[in-house]
Amino acid sequence: MKRFVTIMIALLCFVSAITVYADFINPTITDSVGYLTEEQNKELSARLDKIRKQYNFDIVFVSEDRLSAYDAQTSADDIYDYNGYGYGENYDGILFYIADAERKYHFSTYGSGMTIFNENGLAYLEKKIVPSLKEGDYYTAVKTYADCAQELLEMAAQGKPFNKRQHSTQYILGVIAGAILLPLLLAYFMMKKKLAKMKTAVKEDNAANYMKPGSMTLDFSRDIFLYSTVTKTEKVKSNSGSHTSSSGRSHGGSGGSF
Repeated sequence: MKRFVTIMIALLCFVSAITVYADFINPTITDSVGYLTEEQNKELSARLDKIRKQYNFDIVFVSEDRLSAYDAQTSADDIYDYNGYGYGENYDGILFYIADAERKYHFSTYGSGMTIFNENGLAYLEKKIVPSLKEGDYYTAVKTYADCAQELLEMAAQGKPFNKRQHSTQYILGVIAGAILLPLLLAYFMMKKKLAKMKTAVKEDNAANYMKPGSMTLDFSRDIFLYSTVTKTEKVKSNSGSHTSSSGRSHGGSGGSF
């Protein structure tokens, strides 16, 4: 009897172990193009696999020689949906996709990935990764993907999903310059216009041209508001580019050319 109980316990433990790891049935990297060397593939696969297990979240990189569907978004979503990617019953995860011939990339998110990698989070990934793609440095691109993804996953694990707007230095400087210069220019031209109207005194030789007292009649009046103040509050976004894939699932994501 004891032997039977021991066998059953061992069997249950075995089945439980299979259930835990069955959620990650695919490799973290499928580099069909061959962007990475064997050593780089091994290194980055181990890194992504560690992130998978640490956060119970699927994180994947896939490259193809050319688009497997009519655009990068559909290609990435279909690979995610029809190849068993995603962790748990909600299939939580993110997939970083590249099509070599068309030089297109796309991040496909699903489940909790749509909140963790919201619009601003995806903009952060693109800001960090796309420069390496443009330079053809795919090893750095995938490594940066792992670093940034872990950063955002850790923030979400602490209850504070990434939601910082991403703007370039030039954009920020332009906003600051505009905020300072535009009011000054507006004030200058308004004062110049008012001063011009005040310079109306001219020499008049004919007294008959002067207006007689009481001859002026005011037909109508109106108030003209010259200034207004607008206060804006940023709205927190839960996903980016939410759409329905060919499988009927709702994905988030972002992408473009490089």
